[in-house]
Amino acid sequence: MKEKLLAFFNEKELFISPEALEALLQTEQPLENAKKIAEQPGKLFIELKDVPTSKPKITVERPANKALASQIDTRIREFDEYNITGKSASSGKIEDFISLFQSRFEQLSKILKARGNAIRDIETLKKKKPGDIVRIIGMVNSIRTTKNGHRFLIIEDLTGTLNTLIIERNKPLMRESYRIIPDEVIAIEGKLSKDLFIVNQVYFPDIPARESHKTEEDIYLAMISDMHIGSKLFMEKNFRKFLNWLNRKEGNEKQKEIAGKVKYITIAGDLVDGVGIYPGQENELETENIYEQYSKLAKLLEEIPEYIELISIPGNHDATRVAEPQPAVRKELMEDLLALPNFRMMGNPGQVSLHGVEVLMYHGASIHSMVPHIIDASYEKPEKTIAEWLKRRHLHPVYGEKPPICPEKRDYLVIDRVPDILHAGDVHKNGYITYRGIIGVNSGTWQAITPYQIKQGHAPTPCILPIVHMKTGKLSVIHFEGGLT
Repeated sequence: MKEKLLAFFNEKELFISPEALEALLQTEQPLENAKKIAEQPGKLFIELKDVPTSKPKITVERPANKALASQIDTRIREFDEYNITGKSASSGKIEDFISLFQSRFEQLSKILKARGNAIRDIETLKKKKPGDIVRIIGMVNSIRTTKNGHRFLIIEDLTGTLNTLIIERNKPLMRESYRIIPDEVIAIEGKLSKDLFIVNQVYFPDIPARESHKTEEDIYLAMISDMHIGSKLFMEKNFRKFLNWLNRKEGNEKQKEIAGKVKYITIAGDLVDGVGIYPGQENELETENIYEQYSKLAKLLEEIPEYIELISIPGNHDATRVAEPQPAVRKELMEDLLALPNFRMMGNPGQVSLHGVEVLMYHGASIHSMVPHIIDASYEKPEKTIAEWLKRRHLHPVYGEKPPICPEKRDYLVIDRVPDILHAGDVHKNGYITYRGIIGVNSGTWQAITPYQIKQGHAPTPCILPIVHMKTGKLSVIHFEGGLT
């Protein structure tokens, strides 16, 4: 907030004394008060006497000892090039679909080519002799098991298509073949044999093993998602325990100490329950007004100390298009939220640097298309799907299944920039994994189990908060279900 105030006064060509700046920071709405001060005619230098008196409740309700995170300046960088908000140019024409898949192929081909070894186009194979070992890059058009137990793939690039075969007796490669899914981009190595390309190795774009970024500051990142405000099943009592903990009003001394070090909170979608999402939803809603749902969320989030920055993306229940990538929720729907000085909304997916630690946020709805295609993926262990996204360098490889993909001219779902943390939600199940140095987190929910989830046999894990110590990269959890434990 201090940086925002200084930037504001600099823009207005106003000077402010250190005492006045400190007093302004103690007011309930520093930025709004700054705007009122700036409106005074003839004002060039702002003194302590120009700042309105702080409201008593701030000093009464907050602990006398300042939270460590409140003394650390915010450092946020949004990677706008990966945010679809304000850039959607799709008209749904065939040209848009061609552009989408060409973009996917070109982005992932570049990653695969960087791994070395000569890569050939499918068209150039016509000039090769049978038996020559070559490597090509292609998008998986289809994959099936033959009657003899082999795996038959059709792959394509920008020059043509190729029939390929993984021989049944190659057991390690056969096992790997059951992880290949439609529409992903892979490299294959093998040799021509008459009209078939016999595969002896498969390469995924994958993430290079590396050391993740850490902070010098002793701060934490907390991750939440799937609050579903507006639902009768929103666990408000538990969520308020979370808010009390952030304000260091609840928990033991160690937990209060950690709470005082929380500098950032990422929110991975489904902020509200929405309206008309599925048949009969109105019977489960506390309020059917989408504006009121976002307004109630704002009232809850304004209880979070202003020094904690809130970075959010939408989910499939939020008031934006269902097709991915999703733009941010329209401003007129969430005016109360955007009025909070520490809240910002990006599109889904969205990528941001927090004190140099890069976080990729994705709501995670493509798990519904990954689970049927990958042998060990499941709703019970969403972290396995997180690893598969990273391995494929793509958040939603399978086209034509849930959720729909909007044919943009660029594929915003490619994981181009390698993150330090991948934060997802959607399935209401907590799950954690470290994959090649990257922390993968599915942050569960703040909604009790729904009738639909009961029918599907899902087992949500509500009110469990994952936090990452950004100085060490250590992940831990705090339970707010049934009490702070």
